[in-house]
Amino acid sequence: MEVRMKKSLKPEDLAPTPLTVTIKAHIIRDFKEMEKNTKLSMDELVSKALLMFIATHSDFLGRTKS
Repeated sequence: MEVRMKKSLKPEDLAPTPLTVTIKAHIIRDFKEMEKNTKLSMDELVSKALLMFIATHSDFLGRTKS
């Protein structure tokens, strides 16, 4: 998965790192269905979803949209 962000990231910032979360069952079912219907792994799908969320909610990071 290619990461495109405005800030420069160090190689260690791009290293896969485990994360354990509790998510509603219907979301997990949807991700499993998406994984089955695409060539993307669960890790890739969840990472893409989180990157999209972060990109649209930069205010949560204390950044303002320009």
